[in-house]
Amino acid sequence: MLICCPVCKTRFRLNEQKISNAGVRLRCSKCSAVFRLAADSDVRSGKMTVLVAHESREFCNAVRKVLAPEPFTVISSHDGKETLDITTKLLPDVVLLNVALPTLYGFQVCEALRSDPRTRGIKIILLAAIYDKTKYKRSPQTLYGADDYIEQHHIPDALAGMIYRLAAEAKPLEAGQNGLSPVEKVVATAPDRLTPAEAASQEQARKALRDHHLHESDNGALEAAEAARQLARSIVSDISLYREVELEQGLRTGNLEQYLGNEIRDGRSIYESRLSLAAGTDIDYYEQALNEFFEQKKRELGI
Repeated sequence: MLICCPVCKTRFRLNEQKISNAGVRLRCSKCSAVFRLAADSDVRSGKMTVLVAHESREFCNAVRKVLAPEPFTVISSHDGKETLDITTKLLPDVVLLNVALPTLYGFQVCEALRSDPRTRGIKIILLAAIYDKTKYKRSPQTLYGADDYIEQHHIPDALAGMIYRLAAEAKPLEAGQNGLSPVEKVVATAPDRLTPAEAASQEQARKALRDHHLHESDNGALEAAEAARQLARSIVSDISLYREVELEQGLRTGNLEQYLGNEIRDGRSIYESRLSLAAGTDIDYYEQALNEFFEQKKRELGI
């Protein structure tokens, strides 16, 4: 089993036989961080299911490669409605949920799952694209009920560790008087690092995710209109994730300019800088995405 330190992101190999039924507490040999790893039998036997919800099959395949060394069953879905249906039917342990999914935004899916007793306990990680990384150097104002969030460029180094941490939180450990059980002491020092071949495979998956762009698809390029539509949804989802408080205030007061004027204009600049995506169409997908989202939020807020 390969594990990832949630603090320094160093990856190690762990002998599963050294994990007790109650789970294990690990100490990273690089940064000395102590973190917990669930020992659920489903995790160790490869039965833990992770659903990757993203519109791009190429992206889902790259994430599948990143998680390949872990004892996970990885499945995928490609729009919001499909994700909601699959999650309700299959009940995966963890869902990696792209905020800008087609048909339903990721946070809409998240809120629906949290309102359903059957899916309320599923661990959810929101995936944010963050088109302007210099602007959003902070955590989201809200996670819409999700357990955590991750930015796309951090997936190769942080996703596996995040999944293990969330699994551990679901099954708290019973520590001894000194904080570690006898079995935990055996594995308190992180095991050997990855082999060169494993490291090379992981780096290849990292590169695939770093190089992934919205306008690229499994066949090389999405239709221009669809790419522009998805770009607009991604920008709107960034605004909703990182400016949720201002969004509600602007809608309630009817003064979006006061609360979100700069963000809306910044989003417009990003969209227009990539208008080559929408060559051949005169539809303003950014304005369309904003209006549709604002109307939807007004209905949710009862405005």
